[in-house]
Amino acid sequence: MSNKTVAGLKRLMEKNRFIRIPCMFMLGLYLLIYYPLMFLYSNMRKIAGVCLISIVFMAFTSFSFAGNTLVTEEKEEEPEKILYINTDNGNIAVTEITEEEEIDNDVISPESGERDMEVSANDLIEAMNAASVNALLIESNFQADENARIYDEDKGYVRAAYKDDWSLILINKEHHIPEDYKFELATIRGQIKSDVRVMPHVLDMINAAKEDGVNIFICSPYRDDDRQEILFKKKQKQYMKKGYSEEEAYERASRTIAIPGTSEHQVGLAFDFITDDHKALDTAFAETEGGKWLKEHCAEYGFILRYPLGKEQITKIEFEPWHFRYVGTLAAAEIMDRGLCLEEYVKEIGAVE
Repeated sequence: MSNKTVAGLKRLMEKNRFIRIPCMFMLGLYLLIYYPLMFLYSNMRKIAGVCLISIVFMAFTSFSFAGNTLVTEEKEEEPEKILYINTDNGNIAVTEITEEEEIDNDVISPESGERDMEVSANDLIEAMNAASVNALLIESNFQADENARIYDEDKGYVRAAYKDDWSLILINKEHHIPEDYKFELATIRGQIKSDVRVMPHVLDMINAAKEDGVNIFICSPYRDDDRQEILFKKKQKQYMKKGYSEEEAYERASRTIAIPGTSEHQVGLAFDFITDDHKALDTAFAETEGGKWLKEHCAEYGFILRYPLGKEQITKIEFEPWHFRYVGTLAAAEIMDRGLCLEEYVKEIGAVE
């Protein structure tokens, strides 16, 4: 069929020169249409198979993209998680820290190198045994409250007044770590350290909890200046990525991580705790057995819940049920019994104005 048609058009062009151009055009058009149609006709089954596979592939990928879009939209519209904390004033709702914030605010994140270094009672005992002789000779060096001693140039060693008590030093945004503040660190394990004077007390508390069937571990005691700065800058950058200005990000970061030079961790008096079944530093820790036990019994060993719920306007730090600070047993009992924060207490006793 094709050869006859082409031959016929060629004969017409040879016999009639005047219609040569139209015949050439018709011949080109014919060949342009004929050959693709013949190709499709000859390979119809193959082409149909390819089309079917393509349709199936596009259908599945379309559902996948739609599913991803749906999940993304659901995450964006997901309301804030709310946690209810039982207090003396009834149930109080607090916003839970998001997973992203947990990772950034959590000092036992993988990059810190501390998640697999939970501090147990045995670790503390070994560290105390390895501490310097001078730090362990005088029992009163371990005690604040009525047994604490300071050196007076005229009278020698005298009983410390509350305002002189090392365990009641106030460190926050308004009261930075004094340049002349000195204390002895004892290495617990690796880079994990603590003020050696506090270690017997935290050891007693961990052992007491264990006797009551509650396993608590220290995940973050002392931090050096560099570590505190890294944590703070990381949190600040997180807020800047969310669209906050540098100043706004700085302010928001300071609500969850102390500004370098204003952290109690930097003087070895503060401890972050986790339990064997709750290893995240989040508000849910308050409802764990470990969190409840610590809040109820911490004062017996000289510790206080440093950043309690409802005191955020005073402490300038959000609720942290995992963060406990050593202040001595007498002060701790009064602070916890009366529901105070450290800022309120040291102001009452005249240690700060």
